Amino acid sequence: MSTRRTTVLIATAGLLAVCAYAAVALMQILVWNPEAAVPGLTADQIWAEVAAAQQGPPGVLVVGIVVFGPLLAAVMFALFVATDAGVWPTVAGYLGLLAMGAVGYFFASFGPGMGLADTYFINGGDYSRASLALAAASALAVVLLLVLSVGAAWRARRERLALARA
Repeated sequence: MSTRRTTVLIATAGLLAVCAYAAVALMQILVWNPEAAVPGLTADQIWAEVAAAQQGPPGVLVVGIVVFGPLLAAVMFALFVATDAGVWPTVAGYLGLLAMGAVGYFFASFGPGMGLADTYFINGGDYSRASLALAAASALAVVLLLVLSVGAAWRARRERLALARA
């Protein structure tokens, strides 16, 4: 398989992975976590009560923060494919984006979590286990980035030594 074709496949997989991460994050923030935090009520009922308590239910900012990842992934896709960036930069780019998903999730979920906390007198943390999947995906991406970096450093060192001997 050619390097260009592999790059396109990896970029496609990376784009899909980031979109899946964002979809899970959005469902976690807007539906799964509130329903786990306040059993017996639907997400719509919960957010209506949060609004009635003037605690600001999630809005455009939450969606905007979460959607930023897939938009950036799409831009990266276009750049990696158009420039034929190569396999390893493409892998590293998407791993970095998945690693940063944890930061985006924190910022996107902070306001809605506080709204739930203030309305229902609970803590603002995650009640649904889906957040663990997001954290695990980001942590795995960080580990893989570290492995990739060590491998690249090892390869560069070997190449320098080979050039020095020649």
